[in-house]
Amino acid sequence: MTPHPRMTHHPPGDGAPPDDARSPERLVATGMLRRHADPSRHPSLGHSPIAYVSTALWAELTALAIAPSAAEATATALLHAIAAQAVDAALAPGNERAPRDDLYVTDPAHIGAHRRAVWFQRSGPHGPITAAFAP
Repeated sequence: MTPHPRMTHHPPGDGAPPDDARSPERLVATGMLRRHADPSRHPSLGHSPIAYVSTALWAELTALAIAPSAAEATATALLHAIAAQAVDAALAPGNERAPRDDLYVTDPAHIGAHRRAVWFQRSGPHGPITAAFAP
């Protein structure tokens, strides 16, 4: 895995939240994020649930369903599988001084037509986690 810089904000691009200080709930109101109602705790994310998902990531995950009626369940299962592969970015070589439990990253995987990495960004200390494509 290549090192990722420590970020103090959500990654921009691909429908991910912009580089600003708006709260996740404000970003939900603008349509950039969606609430993720699944309360599952993910060991690889510090046993935290994923509270928000970028609309771009969610659209790619739901598009992989074999039937429209299975879109939500498919996206949730895929998000669980992706989260299980995430590692704390502070553990990557070159990021040793980054805060722990702040940003979790995945190696690029095929999501739709592209190979993309997913970042799981924590909003503040002990805050909610947002899943989005890496910039």
